[in-house]
Amino acid sequence: MNPAAMQQAMSMMGGAGGGGMPGMGGMGGMNPAMMQQMMGGGGMPGMGMPGAAGGGANPAAVADARPSREKYAEQLVQIKEMGFNDEDAILQILEQTGGNVQLALERLFQ
Repeated sequence: MNPAAMQQAMSMMGGAGGGGMPGMGGMGGMNPAMMQQMMGGGGMPGMGMPGAAGGGANPAAVADARPSREKYAEQLVQIKEMGFNDEDAILQILEQTGGNVQLALERLFQ
């Protein structure tokens, strides 16, 4: 994801404030794992609503046991392309944010 695409995504989420977590566009107490699950899918096709249809277990909800470097390889590349080079710090933050690049960037800028 390039910076222009990230800016567009933030605009669609309502900007960088408005209540709740900073940068979450007023989405209240939604945590990164919940947000990733909603964005990742399962359930109703095209809606990203796990469990809304079809029942059964959501494969995306199963914990990923791969090492962080493997699990977040794409996110690591995205963040490094933006000029951050400390892979260990980036991977630690990606682990904390469940792979959410936007939240990871906010923490790296702090």
